Amino acid sequence: MVKGLAELQSQINDIPNKTMKGIEKAMGIIYDDSQPRVPVDTGALKRSGIVEQVDKGYKIKYHSENPKNGYNYAVIQHENTSFKHRVGQAKYLEDAIKSNMDKIEKAIIEEVVK
Repeated sequence: MVKGLAELQSQINDIPNKTMKGIEKAMGIIYDDSQPRVPVDTGALKRSGIVEQVDKGYKIKYHSENPKNGYNYAVIQHENTSFKHRVGQAKYLEDAIKSNMDKIEKAIIEEVVK
């Protein structure tokens, strides 16, 4: 409960920090859900996944290079829905976001209203 103008201003000033904490939690939700969806051949792509803090936010990064030619195949594995994966699927990040929108929203809101 807000007791005065100074406390209200303090809470307003803290909204950006609280929002970033919520976004960090939301990224963890997405990452955790994406992991079982990541296509696996050698496992390098799945092991490469990280939640990384960047300027003014966070990102989830998957990056894996073919050792023979240096080609980063994370994007093609994510985007090419015609690939038949024995383990995992295309759209591993996109589907993790879509299937967790309620949890993502809740994680951010809960941090902001603390």
